[in-house]
Amino acid sequence: MQNACCPCCPQQQKFNRRRLDSWTKKIVIEAKQLNVPREDILKFVWDKMRAEISNHKGSLKHLLELSVYHPVPSDDPKGYQKYVVMNYPGDEDYGKFSFTLIVLSQHQQTPIHDHKVICAPICIQGIMTEVLYRVNEGDARGDPAQTTATITLQEVKRNEMHPGDGDFLYPEGLNCHTVGNCSFDGVSMSLHLYAFDAEEVTADGKLVSSVKRVYDKSQVLLADAAVSTTTLEDASDDGDCVSAAAA
Repeated sequence: MQNACCPCCPQQQKFNRRRLDSWTKKIVIEAKQLNVPREDILKFVWDKMRAEISNHKGSLKHLLELSVYHPVPSDDPKGYQKYVVMNYPGDEDYGKFSFTLIVLSQHQQTPIHDHKVICAPICIQGIMTEVLYRVNEGDARGDPAQTTATITLQEVKRNEMHPGDGDFLYPEGLNCHTVGNCSFDGVSMSLHLYAFDAEEVTADGKLVSSVKRVYDKSQVLLADAAVSTTTLEDASDDGDCVSAAAA
Protein backbone atom coordinates (compact mmCIF):
# COMPACT_ATOMS: atom_id res chain seq x y z
CA MET A 1 0.00 0.00 0.00
CA GLN A 2 1.35 3.42 -0.98
CA ASN A 3 2.01 6.09 1.56
CA ALA A 4 -0.69 8.81 1.46
CA CYS A 5 2.06 11.43 1.27
CA CYS A 6 3.71 9.88 -1.78
CA PRO A 7 3.76 12.59 -4.52
CA CYS A 8 2.24 10.26 -7.12
CA CYS A 9 -0.26 8.25 -5.10
CA PRO A 10 -3.99 8.20 -5.90
CA GLN A 11 -4.79 8.54 -2.19
CA GLN A 12 -3.46 12.10 -2.21
CA GLN A 13 -5.64 12.94 -5.21
CA LYS A 14 -8.66 11.60 -3.31
CA PHE A 15 -7.66 13.68 -0.28
CA ASN A 16 -7.37 16.76 -2.52
CA ARG A 17 -10.85 16.07 -3.82
CA ARG A 18 -12.34 15.82 -0.34
CA ARG A 19 -10.78 19.15 0.59
CA LEU A 20 -12.08 20.84 -2.55
CA ASP A 21 -15.53 19.28 -2.07
CA SER A 22 -15.60 20.66 1.47
CA TRP A 23 -14.50 24.11 0.27
CA THR A 24 -17.20 24.11 -2.42
CA LYS A 25 -19.95 23.16 0.04
CA LYS A 26 -18.94 26.09 2.28
CA ILE A 27 -19.08 28.47 -0.69
CA VAL A 28 -22.52 27.16 -1.71
CA ILE A 29 -23.80 27.65 1.86
CA GLU A 30 -22.47 31.22 1.80
CA ALA A 31 -24.16 31.79 -1.58
CA LYS A 32 -27.50 30.63 -0.14
CA GLN A 33 -27.11 32.90 2.87
CA LEU A 34 -26.50 35.82 0.51
CA ASN A 35 -29.41 34.79 -1.75
CA VAL A 36 -27.18 34.52 -4.80
CA PRO A 37 -29.49 33.82 -7.79
CA ARG A 38 -29.29 30.42 -9.46
CA GLU A 39 -27.95 31.96 -12.68
CA ASP A 40 -25.09 33.66 -10.79
CA ILE A 41 -23.73 30.72 -8.77
CA LEU A 42 -20.94 29.89 -11.25
CA LYS A 43 -19.65 33.47 -11.25
CA PHE A 44 -19.85 33.52 -7.43
CA VAL A 45 -17.82 30.29 -7.10
CA TRP A 46 -15.32 31.47 -9.74
CA ASP A 47 -14.76 34.79 -7.95
CA LYS A 48 -14.33 32.98 -4.62
CA MET A 49 -11.73 30.61 -6.07
CA ARG A 50 -9.73 33.45 -7.57
CA ALA A 51 -9.87 35.30 -4.26
CA GLU A 52 -8.69 32.11 -2.52
CA ILE A 53 -5.61 32.02 -4.76
CA SER A 54 -4.94 35.74 -4.25
CA ASN A 55 -5.31 35.46 -0.46
CA HIS A 56 -2.73 32.65 -0.37
CA LYS A 57 -0.14 34.50 -2.48
CA GLY A 58 -0.88 32.70 -5.72
CA SER A 59 -1.02 29.22 -4.21
CA LEU A 60 -3.73 26.58 -3.80
CA LYS A 61 -1.50 24.19 -1.82
CA HIS A 62 -3.91 24.32 1.12
CA LEU A 63 -6.62 22.82 -1.14
CA LEU A 64 -4.73 20.93 -3.85
CA GLU A 65 -1.33 19.26 -3.56
CA LEU A 66 -0.36 19.82 -7.18
CA SER A 67 2.66 17.51 -7.21
CA VAL A 68 0.37 14.50 -7.67
CA TYR A 69 -0.88 15.72 -11.07
CA HIS A 70 1.26 15.22 -14.16
CA PRO A 71 1.16 16.15 -17.86
CA VAL A 72 1.19 13.56 -20.63
CA PRO A 73 4.52 13.15 -22.50
CA SER A 74 5.15 15.74 -25.22
CA ASP A 75 4.71 13.12 -27.97
CA ASP A 76 1.41 11.77 -26.62
CA PRO A 77 -1.34 12.25 -29.26
CA LYS A 78 -3.78 13.13 -26.48
CA GLY A 79 -1.91 16.44 -26.19
CA TYR A 80 -2.72 17.29 -22.58
CA GLN A 81 -3.86 15.79 -19.29
CA LYS A 82 -6.97 16.57 -17.28
CA TYR A 83 -8.36 15.49 -13.90
CA VAL A 84 -11.83 16.02 -12.44
CA VAL A 85 -11.09 17.46 -8.99
CA MET A 86 -14.58 18.51 -7.85
CA ASN A 87 -18.12 17.73 -8.93
CA TYR A 88 -21.08 19.50 -7.28
CA PRO A 89 -24.23 17.40 -7.83
CA GLY A 90 -26.66 20.32 -7.71
CA ASP A 91 -29.60 20.86 -5.36
CA GLU A 92 -32.96 22.60 -5.21
CA ASP A 93 -31.26 26.02 -5.43
CA TYR A 94 -28.33 25.51 -7.80
CA GLY A 95 -27.50 23.34 -10.78
CA LYS A 96 -24.58 20.97 -11.29
CA PHE A 97 -21.05 22.27 -11.78
CA SER A 98 -17.53 20.92 -11.68
CA PHE A 99 -13.84 21.82 -11.56
CA THR A 100 -11.45 20.10 -13.97
CA LEU A 101 -7.68 20.50 -13.65
CA ILE A 102 -5.83 20.91 -16.98
CA VAL A 103 -2.10 20.05 -16.83
CA LEU A 104 0.25 21.15 -19.60
CA SER A 105 3.98 20.65 -20.00
CA GLN A 106 6.06 23.27 -21.83
CA HIS A 107 4.70 24.11 -25.31
CA GLN A 108 1.60 21.90 -24.91
CA GLN A 109 -1.84 23.35 -25.56
CA THR A 110 -5.43 22.23 -25.82
CA PRO A 111 -7.10 21.92 -29.24
CA ILE A 112 -9.12 24.92 -30.42
CA HIS A 113 -12.66 24.33 -29.18
CA ASP A 114 -15.85 25.97 -27.98
CA HIS A 115 -18.33 24.99 -25.28
CA LYS A 116 -22.01 24.20 -24.85
CA VAL A 117 -21.96 25.50 -21.26
CA ILE A 118 -20.16 28.15 -19.21
CA CYS A 119 -16.39 27.56 -19.12
CA ALA A 120 -14.33 29.59 -16.65
CA PRO A 121 -10.59 28.80 -16.51
CA ILE A 122 -8.28 30.03 -13.74
CA CYS A 123 -4.49 29.73 -13.94
CA ILE A 124 -3.10 28.20 -10.73
CA GLN A 125 0.52 27.39 -11.67
CA GLY A 126 3.00 28.67 -14.23
CA ILE A 127 2.17 31.04 -17.08
CA MET A 128 -0.49 30.32 -19.66
CA THR A 129 -1.69 31.89 -22.88
CA GLU A 130 -5.35 31.81 -23.83
CA VAL A 131 -6.14 32.55 -27.48
CA LEU A 132 -9.73 33.55 -28.28
CA TYR A 133 -11.29 33.13 -31.71
CA ARG A 134 -14.38 34.46 -33.40
CA VAL A 135 -16.27 31.74 -35.27
CA ASN A 136 -17.34 33.18 -38.61
CA GLU A 137 -20.96 33.85 -39.54
CA GLY A 138 -22.88 30.84 -40.77
CA ASP A 139 -21.09 28.53 -38.37
CA ALA A 140 -22.58 25.64 -36.40
CA ARG A 141 -24.31 27.98 -33.95
CA GLY A 142 -26.54 29.34 -36.73
CA ASP A 143 -26.64 26.24 -38.90
CA PRO A 144 -26.31 22.95 -36.95
CA ALA A 145 -26.11 20.96 -40.21
CA GLN A 146 -22.93 22.70 -41.29
CA THR A 147 -19.71 20.72 -40.80
CA THR A 148 -16.70 22.07 -38.91
CA ALA A 149 -14.63 21.63 -42.09
CA THR A 150 -16.44 24.59 -43.70
CA ILE A 151 -16.03 26.91 -40.72
CA THR A 152 -13.25 29.49 -40.42
CA LEU A 153 -11.93 31.17 -37.29
CA GLN A 154 -10.56 34.65 -36.67
CA GLU A 155 -8.09 35.14 -33.83
CA VAL A 156 -9.20 38.18 -31.82
CA LYS A 157 -7.30 38.18 -28.54
CA ARG A 158 -4.42 36.62 -26.62
CA ASN A 159 -4.44 36.71 -22.83
CA GLU A 160 -1.38 35.98 -20.71
CA MET A 161 -2.46 34.32 -17.47
CA HIS A 162 -0.56 34.10 -14.19
CA PRO A 163 -1.82 32.35 -11.02
CA GLY A 164 -5.15 33.89 -10.07
CA ASP A 165 -5.92 35.25 -13.55
CA GLY A 166 -8.96 33.82 -15.29
CA ASP A 167 -11.59 34.10 -17.96
CA PHE A 168 -15.36 33.62 -17.77
CA LEU A 169 -16.81 32.42 -21.07
CA TYR A 170 -20.54 32.19 -21.81
CA PRO A 171 -21.73 29.72 -24.49
CA GLU A 172 -23.67 32.46 -26.28
CA GLY A 173 -20.65 34.80 -26.35
CA LEU A 174 -17.01 34.71 -27.41
CA ASN A 175 -16.08 31.25 -26.11
CA CYS A 176 -13.96 29.57 -28.78
CA HIS A 177 -10.45 29.27 -27.40
CA THR A 178 -7.30 27.29 -26.74
CA VAL A 179 -5.05 27.45 -23.67
CA GLY A 180 -1.35 26.66 -23.71
CA ASN A 181 1.69 26.57 -21.45
CA CYS A 182 3.98 29.52 -22.16
CA SER A 183 6.15 29.14 -19.04
CA PHE A 184 9.89 29.29 -19.67
CA ASP A 185 10.19 25.98 -17.84
CA GLY A 186 8.03 23.58 -15.89
CA VAL A 187 4.37 22.64 -15.89
CA SER A 188 1.39 24.97 -16.03
CA MET A 189 -1.97 24.09 -14.49
CA SER A 190 -5.40 25.66 -14.64
CA LEU A 191 -8.73 24.97 -12.97
CA HIS A 192 -11.69 25.02 -15.36
CA LEU A 193 -15.12 25.59 -13.86
CA TYR A 194 -17.93 24.13 -15.97
CA ALA A 195 -21.72 24.33 -15.67
CA PHE A 196 -22.21 20.57 -15.96
CA ASP A 197 -21.48 17.22 -14.33
CA ALA A 198 -17.98 16.28 -15.56
CA GLU A 199 -18.49 12.65 -14.57
CA GLU A 200 -21.93 12.08 -16.07
CA VAL A 201 -22.09 9.07 -18.39
CA THR A 202 -24.47 8.69 -21.33
CA ALA A 203 -26.63 5.60 -21.96
CA ASP A 204 -23.96 4.20 -24.29
CA GLY A 205 -21.24 4.56 -21.65
CA LYS A 206 -19.54 7.74 -22.88
CA LEU A 207 -18.63 10.68 -20.68
CA VAL A 208 -20.75 13.77 -21.28
CA SER A 209 -18.59 16.60 -22.62
CA SER A 210 -18.81 20.38 -22.27
CA VAL A 211 -17.14 20.79 -25.65
CA LYS A 212 -19.37 21.77 -28.55
CA ARG A 213 -16.89 21.45 -31.41
CA VAL A 214 -13.15 20.96 -31.92
CA TYR A 215 -11.47 22.90 -34.72
CA ASP A 216 -8.29 22.43 -36.72
CA LYS A 217 -5.53 25.06 -36.80
CA SER A 218 -5.89 25.18 -40.59
CA GLN A 219 -9.30 26.83 -40.09
CA VAL A 220 -7.73 29.93 -38.54
CA LEU A 221 -7.60 32.84 -41.00
CA LEU A 222 -4.46 34.92 -41.31
CA ALA A 223 -4.87 38.16 -39.39
CA ASP A 224 -5.13 41.39 -41.40
CA ALA A 225 -3.71 43.35 -38.47
CA ALA A 226 -1.86 42.69 -35.24
CA VAL A 227 -3.92 40.69 -32.79
CA SER A 228 -4.37 42.24 -29.36
CA THR A 229 -2.01 40.62 -26.87
CA THR A 230 -2.61 41.51 -23.26
CA THR A 231 -2.04 40.40 -19.76
CA LEU A 232 -5.27 39.90 -17.85
CA GLU A 233 -4.59 43.13 -15.97
CA ASP A 234 -5.24 45.02 -19.21
CA ALA A 235 -8.80 43.61 -19.18
CA SER A 236 -10.96 42.59 -22.11
CA ASP A 237 -13.40 45.13 -23.48
CA ASP A 238 -15.84 42.22 -23.81
CA GLY A 239 -16.07 42.26 -20.02
CA ASP A 240 -15.33 38.54 -19.74
CA CYS A 241 -11.56 38.53 -19.07
CA VAL A 242 -10.46 39.91 -15.72
CA SER A 243 -7.32 39.85 -13.65
CA ALA A 244 -6.83 38.53 -10.15
CA ALA A 245 -6.67 42.11 -8.94
CA ALA A 246 -10.30 42.58 -9.97
CA ALA A 247 -11.54 39.66 -7.86
